Amino acid sequence: LGMNHNLEDDRPVTLTLPASAEELRTARKQPCADRWEGVVVLDYDGIIPQAAEFADLPAELETFNHFAEVVEAMPSREKQLPKLKAVLSASRCSSVERAILLAERLEHFNLDAQIKNYADLVYDEFKNVIGDRQAEELRQCLDIEKYGRILQQGYNAVFTEYGMVTRDDFQPMDALWQDESEVMDMQIT
Repeated sequence: LGMNHNLEDDRPVTLTLPASAEELRTARKQPCADRWEGVVVLDYDGIIPQAAEFADLPAELETFNHFAEVVEAMPSREKQLPKLKAVLSASRCSSVERAILLAERLEHFNLDAQIKNYADLVYDEFKNVIGDRQAEELRQCLDIEKYGRILQQGYNAVFTEYGMVTRDDFQPMDALWQDESEVMDMQIT
């Protein structure tokens, strides 16, 4: 994360997240960080591709740093990163808080990297039911797009560049989670 409050200035503050509290304090004490409200993100290479667009950096720097800590603490992180990226993409994540929530619930999502469109979904479905050879023959006889849409809707699936994403409860990606629903019910009553 490279930040600078003056594009003419050649002294950007570079910060690798997650950063320690001391590293955050040091970054804030840099000469170019004296007016944080004017800071712009010069370089961002991170898990949430569109984060530089929606994150209110540097105001949300601590929250963004917390997200980086959550990601770093994920078991089998390297294997989970494509799944996290797919979930963030499928849910059209537009806040750091939402990204944290999704990262903390990652085990409740499924990613099938082999399924990226309707045809892949239909073929996978047929293959699991009737086997490879018959699946390919049947696939040639059907309206793949239409049947694929039906399957996608049934699974509440979203296709991403990383593969197909579903929730383990097969609810739509933007549906409240059970514990969120309970909180909402308590607030209403």
